[in-house]
Amino acid sequence: MEEINGSFQVDIEHLHRLGVVDPNSSQSLEIYRSGKLNSNERLYFSLWGCKDLNSTMFDSKQKIIQKGDDITSAYFIVSGTALGLDGRLVERLGPGSIIGLAEGIIGISASKTIICVTPIQARILPINKIIHAIPKLPSVIQKIIMNLANRSLNLPI
Repeated sequence: MEEINGSFQVDIEHLHRLGVVDPNSSQSLEIYRSGKLNSNERLYFSLWGCKDLNSTMFDSKQKIIQKGDDITSAYFIVSGTALGLDGRLVERLGPGSIIGLAEGIIGISASKTIICVTPIQARILPINKIIHAIPKLPSVIQKIIMNLANRSLNLPI
């Protein structure tokens, strides 16, 4: 198998060293406002603490998504690791990774199979709610979202 070196995960240990251990604690919120977090850490913090998203758990070796499946929910990894498999390509996914969002927004089937390496805690991003919200956004934001989704899947823009 060939491995993609562009794997993604937020450095959770770095966040813990800063004192971010609970997205709703006053200490964590102060660190968030302080400017000490980079953009990936800020996105992670925001999704981790979002009260509008439900949580779910996956066991190690559990398949989250099968290549070719319809995407009804995307997942934001809070903790744990997974592999994205597409033929000979392997992608490592960890905390901060978002699974299935681009495919769900564009309306295509899953581009890869996602299997848990370790137990995963995730937040659920319901695709139908996201798709219904996009038309309410300014047209320039709609275009940015679609371009980012296409770009993340290496599709023509």
